[in-house]
Amino acid sequence: MSDVWVPSDRQYMIDDLCRTITRVAANEGWFQQSWQGVDVWQLPEDLVRLQGVVHTIRPRWIIETGTKFGGSAIFFASLLALNGETAGGVITVDLDLKPQALDCFRHHPLGTRIKAALAGDAAAPDTLARCASLLASDPGCVMVFLDDDHNADHVERELQAYAPLVTPGSYLIVADTSFAELAGTPVGRSTPKYPDVARSNPKVALERFLVSHGHQFERVVPPCPHGPGNFKDGFLRRRTDVS
Repeated sequence: MSDVWVPSDRQYMIDDLCRTITRVAANEGWFQQSWQGVDVWQLPEDLVRLQGVVHTIRPRWIIETGTKFGGSAIFFASLLALNGETAGGVITVDLDLKPQALDCFRHHPLGTRIKAALAGDAAAPDTLARCASLLASDPGCVMVFLDDDHNADHVERELQAYAPLVTPGSYLIVADTSFAELAGTPVGRSTPKYPDVARSNPKVALERFLVSHGHQFERVVPPCPHGPGNFKDGFLRRRTDVS
């Protein structure tokens, strides 16, 4: 069976149920988990999907945008350790690095696998140059996970910027493609940062990106596709038959 992603046209009741669970989870804080003692804001099902990708492609490098408390970086570091990866590591980027995250990286047993914690706009040229320099120092499989500002224009900038760093056969993953579903719920109300989640969100950016990059990336079904998730349709794999 092909793993190329296609929208469901039969299991609509399951899709509706998953949508409802995801909306409840976002409003009730079900995403507030921890990993190896560090706060990580992801649904457990999404963490399982991410580990499935890392186990399959065995990356040397994982770049994430959106450091938050540092838990997702530690999560990815632990997966690299479980894979037996002794080189490379995790590069994490955030516009406003929290002292809590930096302290975590200094003292956590897996903190040495965080090779860089970069402060700044993830899509800025200097940030991209620093990431590219680290990757060039120890080439290997590169995976990218985008999970910071969820406005469509910003996410599209990130997609355009990081796509060239993803190695053939590896993944470019966009978090919170379910963001539009939060419209009409308390957490989806209009704010200065997110004035209209229904119109400006990661899914909109992803669709725009695929119009121009569908020849390079294909949307695929993630590992463990059943059940709720915040970005089940956000898994892009770089094609191996084109440059």
